[in-house]
Order: sequence, then structure tokens, then C-alpha cells
Amino acid sequence: MSATAASTLDLLIRAMTPDEAARTLAARHRGEIEDWLTFDLGIIRMRETGSWHHGTALDRFSDVDYFVTMPGIRPNFSSTTLEVLRASLARGIQGASVSIDRPAVRLRYFDDGPDVEITPAYFQNTDDYDIPDPSGIGWIRSNPAVHLEYVNRAQQETDGRAKGLIRLMKTWRAWNNVPLSSFYLEMRTAQYALGNKPIIYDWDLRNLFKSLSSNGLREMNDPTNYGRRIATGTSSVTESILAKFAVDEAARLAALARGAAEVGDHPSAVGHLVRLFNVQS
Repeated sequence: MSATAASTLDLLIRAMTPDEAARTLAARHRGEIEDWLTFDLGIIRMRETGSWHHGTALDRFSDVDYFVTMPGIRPNFSSTTLEVLRASLARGIQGASVSIDRPAVRLRYFDDGPDVEITPAYFQNTDDYDIPDPSGIGWIRSNPAVHLEYVNRAQQETDGRAKGLIRLMKTWRAWNNVPLSSFYLEMRTAQYALGNKPIIYDWDLRNLFKSLSSNGLREMNDPTNYGRRIATGTSSVTESILAKFAVDEAARLAALARGAAEVGDHPSAVGHLVRLFNVQS
């Protein structure tokens, strides 16, 4: 049977889902980090957050994210805690480079395991934490549970297809080097999915890219009604222009792919998707 748009997108989702080997390495790294930080800094808790926890991670692209609940009183400047955490990890973790990448400390492993980002957090109440401000020297409030619940609700209400659509959007971003935040795309896509059921991947790629292109790329209100606005992730005028161009081109190609699929021209539909995703060999 020849490939169709639907079968191509299903295959792409499966190919970009982290496999057992990647999960095994991630689990081993977590154990080493947690054991060391408990010994060296007396951390209270280490919890997984982000795309791996949400079930939307990309193989070979997505970091594994953790919140580490720090002991003691939160200092005024988050740079103090970040440096303490960086120095500890540099002393205790072998086989990885360690650097500060606000709001976290990043570990880049040499064994082909996924990168790890450790965010220092000070518990406030319920599931609220203070974490380093990504763009400043102070602190911001964060609650990782609310975004997990939102993505899981989108998954449940779309019969298990919202996370596949999120993974497709992130794959497009990764393979085309689009300077947009992975978290921004995840929240935009989850919000879209909740309002556009049922999800049909090639149909909804067309509509989602069309919406992003028509409405412009701008910060969004957090759809969970928690926290600050969610930034696009672009850090300069040049990056904003590049991201807008990429979204406009994606909207064009996704529309061509859907149009070809509607008239049964499956080779053309697949060809447009290959160009849309800049498919890697």
C-alpha cells in the first residue's frame, strides 16, 4: 500500500517518540543526579517536569527537565542558587558538561543520552514553587502540575491524539531550526486541540499553522490561568522574522498537503509533508 498523508504523519510521530534505550539512559542519569544532590546539597525532592513528563518529548531533541526542591531559605538572587547547583553537579557528575542555562542548570551528556535541565525550586504551598526568573536575577512563581493537567486534559478529550499533534509541531520546529519555544508550541497546540475536536492530523496541521500565520506570533495568555504570559521564545527581531517566515511557509505547505490528500493525490500530499517537516534521513 502506498504512503498517504495520514500514514506518513503516524510514522513520523512513532519515529520521534523516545525509545526504550533513551528512557533507560534518562532513568540512569536521574538516579545518579538525585543520589548526588541528596548527598551533597541535601535536596528535599526531585521531580520530573516538561515534555518527558507530559509525554510529548522528541527523541534526540528534548531535554529531560526536573525541579529540585532546595533546602533552606531562598536567597534574594537566583544566581546564587544556580551557581551552588552548577558547582555541585560539576563536582559530582561524570560524563557530562555542566553550565547555567536560565532558569536551570544544563547537563550535556557524552553517552548519547538526552540532555538534562535541573531547575532549583523553593517550595511555597500546595504545588507552587519559586524558580529562577528566565530573564532576570530574581524569582518567579511556577506550578508544574497545572500544565501537565492541561495537556493531559487535551489528550483525554481528543481520544489520545492531542499529544501526537504536539509532537508533530515540535518535530517541525526541531527539523527546521525554528526559533520558537517548545513550551510555547505545546501550549498553543493543546489549546487549539481542546477547541477543535476531533483531531485529524493533516487537517489540523493545516488549520493550526494557518491560525499561527494569520494571527501573528505573539505571547499568549497562559491557558491554565496560572502564571505570566507565555513567550514565543524569540530573543531578537531577526529571530522573530525568521520564525514568522517559517510559520508562513509551513501554513502554505500544510495547506498544499491537505488539498492533495482531499483529491486522492497521495504522492503529492506526502511530498508536501516531506518539505514541511524537512524530513531527516
